[in-house]
Amino acid sequence: MRIGELEKRSGASRHTLRYYESLGLISALRRDNNYREYCQQTLSDLDFIRQAQGMGFSLGEIGEILKARREQQLDCAQGAALVSRKLAEVEKKLADLQQLRDFLRSEKLRLEASAAEQAARSG
Repeated sequence: MRIGELEKRSGASRHTLRYYESLGLISALRRDNNYREYCQQTLSDLDFIRQAQGMGFSLGEIGEILKARREQQLDCAQGAALVSRKLAEVEKKLADLQQLRDFLRSEKLRLEASAAEQAARSG
């Protein structure tokens, strides 16, 4: 399929498709007329890229995974290290979010108390 059809079927823009191709995440055959021709597997790769990005994986990490899958060299130790790094990132984000939540809760209580005090003074 050509880039226009891939764009319609995947929902990814031409710019994104070309960018992913430049990173090696997807590939295309070049025809004699220099048009890009994509195979059906590219749609599956794009679905995987979208899902992995949604889970917080970087394009670099996604590239590593896709490369290993294509070469059928999914090494368990490498996979475990990748998952471990991602888990540490998620746990850090959770800790940061919990700290932010605690701050926002205390700030909300402080502001509500201040508003109630102002209302009591004026009425």
